[in-house]
Amino acid sequence: MAENRNQGMRARDSDRVDACALLDNARAQGELTEAEHARRTADAMQARTFGALDVLISDLQIPRNLVGTPLLHPPRRNSALRWKIAAGALSVALLAGALGGCLARATVSKPAMPDATTPAGLASFLAAYRNHYGDAVADEVTLFPTYVVVERRVGQTDTSDRIRYDGGFDSMDNSTRMSGTDSIDLATLDLPKLAGLIAGAPQTLSMPGRAVSHIDIEHRTGKDPVVGIYVANGSKTGNLQVSLQGEPIQVNLPQ
Repeated sequence: MAENRNQGMRARDSDRVDACALLDNARAQGELTEAEHARRTADAMQARTFGALDVLISDLQIPRNLVGTPLLHPPRRNSALRWKIAAGALSVALLAGALGGCLARATVSKPAMPDATTPAGLASFLAAYRNHYGDAVADEVTLFPTYVVVERRVGQTDTSDRIRYDGGFDSMDNSTRMSGTDSIDLATLDLPKLAGLIAGAPQTLSMPGRAVSHIDIEHRTGKDPVVGIYVANGSKTGNLQVSLQGEPIQVNLPQ
């Protein structure tokens, strides 16, 4: 577990995502109950420092894919400074021609993304979306375990861009926006409340042990935006409809 250093250092969105991924793993492995997972996930989403995150994960076993993260490896928490120094050295090397054609042979791949139907996956997507577009505005967002589909208005036009996110953003096609469509500011989502609702959805919908199949964030005609959390069990599907602030609107048990 993380050494008792840099506890007061500010955590980034990516560090909160790593904490949530660890909590998801702990729930899947039976280390945490659904209630414990929901509570800790909500706290992780609000954590400001590494110390606050450490308290939530200090008693958990660590999966191999997270061992080297800044969250669990304190020396890496200051890696940003080292990257700045490395970037300066790289610029000098480029000017001197020392790298030759090495950079031309490098390949860039999309970063791995957590399950988008988990609290960690939702937080990860929102951070990537804001970083890519410079805002958090969308007409509709549907999150599946391995990818996300976004409907986004193109500038001030009547055109909507349909985008797929699976670690990177790819435009699929354009279409005409429906008259009267309002965009949604995803920044107004209450992530801590939604985290608890997502984690508890299978129990709420009388399908304990099942997983969330998808999450839909959309406007309803003449009404406020709604977040739909769907859980499937074979051919039966139930859903929980809540506001962007996590207030329950309707519970539809599986049919």
